[in-house]
Amino acid sequence: MTPTPTPTLGASDSLEAAIATPELTATQPWKIIFAVKDRLDPATGRIVDPNWERAWQGAQVAAADFGIEVVLLPNDCQTCVEEQIRAIGALIAQGEADGLAIGAVDSLALVPVVEKAIAAGIPVVAIDTPLNSDRLVTTVGFDNFTAGQVMGEWVAGQLPADSSVAILNGPPDHQNAVERREGFLVGLQAGDLDIVATAEADWMTAPAAEITAAWLARYPELTAIIAANDRMALGASQAAQAAGRDDLLITGFDAIDPALAAIAAGQLAATIDQRSDLQARLALQLLLRHLESQETFDAFSTLPETPLVTRESLDIQDK
Repeated sequence: MTPTPTPTLGASDSLEAAIATPELTATQPWKIIFAVKDRLDPATGRIVDPNWERAWQGAQVAAADFGIEVVLLPNDCQTCVEEQIRAIGALIAQGEADGLAIGAVDSLALVPVVEKAIAAGIPVVAIDTPLNSDRLVTTVGFDNFTAGQVMGEWVAGQLPADSSVAILNGPPDHQNAVERREGFLVGLQAGDLDIVATAEADWMTAPAAEITAAWLARYPELTAIIAANDRMALGASQAAQAAGRDDLLITGFDAIDPALAAIAAGQLAATIDQRSDLQARLALQLLLRHLESQETFDAFSTLPETPLVTRESLDIQDK
């Protein structure tokens, strides 16, 4: 049987075509560094942020399938900018990497060291968080604005008019956080709702719980909280349960396992599945294609779907 030739993906092709195209395997043992935003827990051997752990798992599966080597480069914390800059700088100095896939801590601050890597012959694909550079191979991500809008519209559809809503944001220097917040605001316009408070909890559970506790004391009429990631949503849920507010509608973003369990238990209402494992796989595939034949791609390679996960959809999947 004659093998089917592997088509190439040019800059004008859609991401849908990239996903449908047979995946390329490596002709040599390329070494790709997979840099993530959070730290590795030495006790568990897993990345602390479940979303990035899911991405890392996807990267390892993809590397085995593609015949490449992928090496994890964790960070000290999700807001440790200088630490990630130093780690990338040390990587460049070692001169052993063929490519870099990076979930950047900061969309602006990481640009100089990333462009230094590119100048040193290390092509770079950004994952999840865009970088303000036009020298990347591409940015693989999720349509955060549209997903935020989908969530905002869904929340608006669950609430009566004049309901009070609060928003837990990610860091303002993360482009994905900005896009999610803007999407939430547009989506919420589908209902006659009152946005009484917004705050930044740096993607973290404990700050989100503290903020939510303060909100519940200040706004006893609060009806819903929209969080820009699941870890903050879980923190909000902890505070709501402690305050006896089981009626508070809380949503997240990422579809990590603890959030799915909380949805099944009725502690969260919904989340968005941004498929970080698929993002990682696609990032490594496009980076491999660039390394093998210098293929070029659109500046943004965005996953085409924004799946909303609710208790109802989980029940459907279980059947």
